[in-house]
Amino acid sequence: MEADKDRVVANARAVLPLTERRRTDLTTRNFNFVADEPHNGALGDGPTPTEYLLMALASCTAQTLRQYVDYKYDNAGDITVEIDYHEPEREGEERYLKRTITLSEEPDPDDLKVMHDIAEKSPVTLLIQFAWSVRTEFVGPR
Repeated sequence: MEADKDRVVANARAVLPLTERRRTDLTTRNFNFVADEPHNGALGDGPTPTEYLLMALASCTAQTLRQYVDYKYDNAGDITVEIDYHEPEREGEERYLKRTITLSEEPDPDDLKVMHDIAEKSPVTLLIQFAWSVRTEFVGPR
């Protein structure tokens, strides 16, 4: 299948103006956001790109689990997902993400195993767990 004929399922745009060093304006659909990096002791005007990735994984995991628990239970309570990005202190060790899922209601142990499997199959989890082709193209001024 030709790349230009594949269906686009999501789109994002980042603009880093000439007057800025790191603060980036982001858009997707009709939503506007800012990404920034801490610099010279300042926190920046928004989350870092890495933090956006972690938020995407956390929210996708929670939403995917909600679909299951809403189907399975009348009231499943709150779902909280926290993602920590661990950078190794020693060279050669692996970076990793730690996902912690907290449920306000205690599920049946069998359901907990199903929920673990569902979390592992959430769309953003699948997206970041495998290597995919990034086809890069530069275009001239618009």
